[in-house]
Amino acid sequence: MSSLIAQFPSLSSIVSGVALHLLVLRHGEWDQSAPVIVAWYLAFVAVGLVLPSVTEFQVGAGPLFQSLICHIAGLFSSIFIYRVFFHRLRKFPGPILAGITAFYATYLSAKKFHKFKEIENLHQQYGDYVRVGPRELSVADPRAVLSIYGPPSKTTKGPFYDGVQPFISLHSDRDKKRHARRRRTWDHAFSTSGNFPPFNRRDYVNLLIIALRDYEHRVSKYSSQLLSAVSDQVGQAIDMGRWFNYYSFDIMGDLTFGKSFEMLVTGQDSYMLSTLHNDLQSLGPFLHVMWFIPFFKMIPGLNNSYTAFWKWLYEQVDTRSKNEPDEPDIFTWLLKEFRTGEQTEKGKLFLHGDADLAVVAGSDTTAATLTNLFYELASSPTWTAKLQSEIDVVNHSTYRDLAHMPLLSATIDETLRLHPPLPSGMQRVTPPQGIRLDDVYIPGDCIVQMPLHTLFRDERCFAQPTKFIPERWTTQPELVKDRSAYIPFGSGSFACVGKQLALMEMRRVTVDLLSRYDVTLAKEQTHEDFQEGHQDVFTLVHGRGLQLVFTERKSRNL
Repeated sequence: MSSLIAQFPSLSSIVSGVALHLLVLRHGEWDQSAPVIVAWYLAFVAVGLVLPSVTEFQVGAGPLFQSLICHIAGLFSSIFIYRVFFHRLRKFPGPILAGITAFYATYLSAKKFHKFKEIENLHQQYGDYVRVGPRELSVADPRAVLSIYGPPSKTTKGPFYDGVQPFISLHSDRDKKRHARRRRTWDHAFSTSGNFPPFNRRDYVNLLIIALRDYEHRVSKYSSQLLSAVSDQVGQAIDMGRWFNYYSFDIMGDLTFGKSFEMLVTGQDSYMLSTLHNDLQSLGPFLHVMWFIPFFKMIPGLNNSYTAFWKWLYEQVDTRSKNEPDEPDIFTWLLKEFRTGEQTEKGKLFLHGDADLAVVAGSDTTAATLTNLFYELASSPTWTAKLQSEIDVVNHSTYRDLAHMPLLSATIDETLRLHPPLPSGMQRVTPPQGIRLDDVYIPGDCIVQMPLHTLFRDERCFAQPTKFIPERWTTQPELVKDRSAYIPFGSGSFACVGKQLALMEMRRVTVDLLSRYDVTLAKEQTHEDFQEGHQDVFTLVHGRGLQLVFTERKSRNL
């Protein structure tokens, strides 16, 4: 065999490509190493072209490129054959192209940014388990929630979370032990350390509410600024999608950098907001082709926005680090953790990653939920009237009062069910031993993702799943068939650390607005246009906004 290979250089090149795949690239994750791999190939070509001019070794450009082409042909042929006929996910149904290339998921994402709808269509066609990538499975089986996301889960975060490297935030940290250690710092920041006795749920929530009171007056400040902006446009159409973004980002700018972005005051997008949404739209379709992201970050011209943003973030962190506010905020705890450590370069990357996380994760999802919430309220005048009646009889001067308003909580829960802020769910990797769910076995080292938009609208979990019925969380509990499937803030060790702060922001501004105004859809705002404007770019973004009309309330039950 060796003599045969020696006689046919092209065959040798083909074999080398097959061997590279089977012996090396088939094992482990190579996304972040993609630029290095390409660099080695370029170096091979460069050496092959330069070598004849400096040595007696002669090789023409033609044979060199022929060998390279044969090598690449062998590599990709091996990848194709393996993924189609031998891959551990080959028995799961799904589009043929999905099993061959991760670009199929990019194709789904690029279709109006409606990936969550495209995935739902695939589940309707193929069932609960659909292969949507070479090693990726979309799972819509409610039985899988605890095994994939719950406290007993052995899964880890998927390669998607490496997209922000070298910056590693709490959210993107794939090391479970390190994540748990860093999580304690964030728990202090949100005063949800969990070091409480085993109270019942109501007592536990009371403790969290008390812990967050240091942030309450700051949230109220920005709610008042939003009300001021609305009061200037009473009776007129106003894009509340935009203003809810201003509200949530101004709050998190204050709690992270010690200063607001001043969007509620100026009525103009800040650099942070516009850059975030532009980058999400640019990179959103490629979040399943993670080997592409390192090229995006390193190619001049293509990476202008990326490098400018992190330069800006460094400046914000540096300024905030030199100016400690009178009142502690989220960054107080993050900075304290950094300064008590060794203050290494890696520690700085963690700190800057966490600063980015605090603003983005604490703002984008809250703004999206508020936009969806007021869309549902404007579309459901009967329920809105009931909620206003509850608001009128409750002393809502403190957040403790707001947190114990059942109709308000039901409104938020039902909004999060119909419009989860992470509609495609969170990416996980199965443990080496895999996961077994009765008659279904998911192999180890596979990417799994549960589409929350599909799961929350599943008849097995919720009766009348596509209808906005907040009563399912209050007087009609029979409409909730499987409570364990409802995880809008995640579950287990990776659950959202800022949940209670997000709820505070949503409750505060909802009560403040509805206590003063009635709300309706603007004449030009159609249901179809609003729903078509949903963009799934990991978080849910409203590309077309939401046009509402606020009018002074005609009556109040005081």
